[in-house]
Amino acid sequence: MVEVWLPYGASEIPARLPAERLLEILRPDVPSPTEDYLAMARRALESNDALVAAAKESRRICVALGSCGKSDLTLSLTQTVLEFLAHVSPNPIVILQTPDSASVGQNAFSSTEIMQHNPSSSSMAALPAKTTFPIQLNSSLLNADLKIAVGELKPSQLLKFEGLTDTLLPGLASVGTIKKHLTDRVGLKLDDLYKERVEIGNSVPNLFILGYTIPDGLNPADFACGTFAQCLPILEKSVQQKFTKIFTKKADIVVMGAGGNPTDSSLSKAIETLPAGLSALKKNGSLILAAECENGHGDGEFYEWSAEGKEARYLEARVHRRLNYNGFKASLLRRAVDSHRIYLVSTMPDHYVESVFKMRASRSISAALQTVQRVQGADSSISVMPNGSRIITEFIEPSKPDQTPAHLPSI
Repeated sequence: MVEVWLPYGASEIPARLPAERLLEILRPDVPSPTEDYLAMARRALESNDALVAAAKESRRICVALGSCGKSDLTLSLTQTVLEFLAHVSPNPIVILQTPDSASVGQNAFSSTEIMQHNPSSSSMAALPAKTTFPIQLNSSLLNADLKIAVGELKPSQLLKFEGLTDTLLPGLASVGTIKKHLTDRVGLKLDDLYKERVEIGNSVPNLFILGYTIPDGLNPADFACGTFAQCLPILEKSVQQKFTKIFTKKADIVVMGAGGNPTDSSLSKAIETLPAGLSALKKNGSLILAAECENGHGDGEFYEWSAEGKEARYLEARVHRRLNYNGFKASLLRRAVDSHRIYLVSTMPDHYVESVFKMRASRSISAALQTVQRVQGADSSISVMPNGSRIITEFIEPSKPDQTPAHLPSI
């Protein structure tokens, strides 16, 4: 037997697989870290002359923490940013946490105000931006003379990239802004949502970012410090190079993890990783998805679209007419369960898993695998994808090495 551990909520869950049936473990080929990542972060901050000058001149500074699944990494990098700022500016600093950022705790840093963004709060300010709807962001951020966003950039199975680019929109936006961004978008495609998020980052005055990539989920590989326009090309290239996994054989069974908290905090979030597992699965194959779903199904709109019980083609037609991000995820899931056996290992009640979302509920990977093998056959091939949120899959037919990999079609 081969034992592979998959991220699951704040912990891990084991997948025990027969070695003779194991086809491949699908994860990026990440080299061992050769440098202290905190030293890399310090150099990135100190070598940016524009940031140093802005910090010296600013009276109000806000550090916004974006998505990062590791609390200790968030604490360490935040402390590094605060130490850098302390050397160049005596003025007070506000640390602003987004809903998806790892919590740093109210007493983590002395003499520093720590705030948690509330999308429903009235403490919002308007941001002039080239968008089709008004943008309202957290006023503590917009009113600061200097803003520094800290977070990781990683691949998104639906939006190309996510994490750092989500810090402002939807991370620090109002409820109304988020709704207008994600629903009822006539003539837009999924890629347009990512472009809007980048546009917001480019529109915020005096905003710098300390961005990084974490292919193994443990140690940052590359850092970039500067404006969104300066850093994103560097970080996007790092993601493409270090998160890509090329494979030549698809499996009868794929066992995948959604990536642990916050990626698997709800079913709505976990479904965003589903295309990664499907890309490695044979036609009529079975997929086992491990996602804790501590917050249940998550978004109410995703639930409503799924609870309608409509065929995938009907949901897809609606999304084509008016893009709805949560509606797209519901249509993606419905198409997947119509084409494959999808098992969900989670803490969600079986009723919701099976009656509403049409998946098959299981309490462990082993139990799901035993059931799947009875259906698929004991000689079925198995691939494992430990973390579907940290991989870019590229399938190449062995007989056609120059074939362009097939990606998720955009809407």
